[in-house]
Amino acid sequence: MLAFRDVRDVSVRRVHGYGWVVLGVLCLTSTVVVAQGPATPRRDATSRALEQAQGLVSRGRGARAWRVLRRVSARAAPEDGRAALALGGLLPDAPAEPSDTWRERAREASAALDAFITAAPADPNTGQAGRLRSWAIALGGDHDTAIEAAASSVGLQDRAANELLRRLATLAVVREDLPAARAALLGAHRAMPQDSVVLSDLGAVELALGQPESAAERFARVLGRHPDDLNARRDLAGALVAAGRPESAVEILTRAARAHPGVLALWLELSHAAREAAEPAIAERAARSAVDLTQAGDGRAHTALGFALAALDRRDEARSAFEEALRRDEREFRASQGLSALSRPESSSPAALLSAP
Repeated sequence: MLAFRDVRDVSVRRVHGYGWVVLGVLCLTSTVVVAQGPATPRRDATSRALEQAQGLVSRGRGARAWRVLRRVSARAAPEDGRAALALGGLLPDAPAEPSDTWRERAREASAALDAFITAAPADPNTGQAGRLRSWAIALGGDHDTAIEAAASSVGLQDRAANELLRRLATLAVVREDLPAARAALLGAHRAMPQDSVVLSDLGAVELALGQPESAAERFARVLGRHPDDLNARRDLAGALVAAGRPESAVEILTRAARAHPGVLALWLELSHAAREAAEPAIAERAARSAVDLTQAGDGRAHTALGFALAALDRRDEARSAFEEALRRDEREFRASQGLSALSRPESSSPAALLSAP
């Protein structure tokens, strides 16, 4: 999925390296020509240009292939969309922030595709052209318009629209525009309501947007569809804590940890949820279970134990736990925060450390 499994990592979720992706140049020299059938019975200039571009791309000369297609697109009749479709197919598929060169090429492809769609609205290739145009508009810098265009024509069980909107959502996340990402994921969900990956991604984005109740509803639906999905269970528990319902999260995580006792993350999350629920004894037990699973160089479990012990007013033990966490990993900043909190006058009450990070 776009898998925003951890909302804290939502801005870096599933973005791959940038590179050349040719979306079917070979297909465009055959399938599109066949689709247009009798209108192109011979190898005309456009067919030869498509074959030339294909050869250039296969030899790693993508920039020259682009120039060839741009020239033939400018010369072709508006209703002949083969070159425009090929330009759109040459745009990179990876949803990363494009360079200035690619932004300019995306605008050129968008203009060519728009001209084709306007001139030949009944052509069977206009659906593909519309999707390519939306992606080109997004790469060109206007992902809000691209998402609106892609979402406006979504049909039920529309897999192509679903995939496009997911890519648009990821590009919006790269650009740190979570409202746009949510709009794209809502469109993807309308296209394929049964897609639990999109539903989970939507919950993660809504959680990052400060909408934990809505996020919890999304995660609960995913868990209802996939009761054995441990990640969905963890996502739901995290959303419930954020929504101010840590008691429910403790119940969910307790069952999960008992069913999967070897999963360190479950015990850490249970310890945190229990602190939020003002259940420091449960938090201590969960943290000790986490300590038993901890590898060298990992200070998280001892940090969790330190906060649980401090909440129980066992300050010396808490201090030792925080120091052990830092001995294991000097970058464990939460342990440093815990030690600082123990030294402040306001931490004289255990309640001051109940909701520590």
